[in-house]
Amino acid sequence: MHGRNCALDDARQLFDELLEPDAICWTSIISALTRNDFFDEALRFFYSMQRDHGMCPDGFTFGTVLTACGNLGRLKQGKEVHAKVITTGFCGNVVVESSLVDMYGKCGSVGESQRIFDRMPIKNSVSWSALLGDTVRMETSSLAAVRQGKEVHCQYIRKGDASQKFDNLELNDWGFAQNGRGEEALRIFNQMVKEGIKPDYISFIGILFACSHRGLVDEGREYFISMTKDYGIKVGIEHYSCMVDLLGRAGLLEEAEILIETSDFRDDSSLWAALLGACTTCTNYEIAERIAKEVGRWNDALRIRRLMKDRGVNKMPGKSWIETKNNLGSSFDFENSLVPGESNFLDVEGMG
Repeated sequence: MHGRNCALDDARQLFDELLEPDAICWTSIISALTRNDFFDEALRFFYSMQRDHGMCPDGFTFGTVLTACGNLGRLKQGKEVHAKVITTGFCGNVVVESSLVDMYGKCGSVGESQRIFDRMPIKNSVSWSALLGDTVRMETSSLAAVRQGKEVHCQYIRKGDASQKFDNLELNDWGFAQNGRGEEALRIFNQMVKEGIKPDYISFIGILFACSHRGLVDEGREYFISMTKDYGIKVGIEHYSCMVDLLGRAGLLEEAEILIETSDFRDDSSLWAALLGACTTCTNYEIAERIAKEVGRWNDALRIRRLMKDRGVNKMPGKSWIETKNNLGSSFDFENSLVPGESNFLDVEGMG
């Protein structure tokens, strides 16, 4: 429980106080370390439980350790754990094989990942999400390959690498990646639904990310809406990030702005920063300036205003109405209004 709540020090202390921790205790501490991104430490405990204490790992132990190997990108070590899985008879365990799919994909061996997935007698949402994640990482890698030397607006890929090492990939796998894996990601997602597997939180991150990188705006909107409408999944900030990225790439900046404003994460600066980047890419300086001021990036706002001036982009100054001594006056907000604390108003009509 402590490990689940990220109180890792407490979990370690409780574990160290145990006189003879059993396999369940070992698995719990390994899982806690992995959840808190201490992957090397998790692997050290994994080897210690067997070598020094004679404990046998179970399916959950293997699943957790394979996750650690995948996040470290250690293909050789992952293969060693895979061999141990085979010799201890855990092939066919859905937890272990889902973790194998994820591990091989994160280490760049997408061909092996696909083969393990195809051989699985039972598949669940974790298995499908792992395969979907592999496909999305391939999509990102192919984009990096064909756009070398150019600016690539690529954000919000979690626990992935923008340039995977494609170890042991067949030639047709690489060609498929070059020709676009975004559509493949959609096919996998739709096949999962067709087979009666309910998509989960992670699945929707993968499919929305794929839609973003393939410019599939309509499809992205449909998947985003279906999360809550069809599956009852609460939309998280990762999903909003993907949608802001998708709409921003498509130049639908006003829609992206409304999406953020009406979300539970409207105060999260990362969403506004993503939209700000899209605005400057699309040279929509007025929205960019407004967003920069809203999130308190005054230097950026001032820079954008000066860029507008240099490029001849005209903007009407804001006009405010002020009542003083029963008289209604107006004031105009010009360039100095960008920086708080400065004298912001020029010309006040009707003020006594």
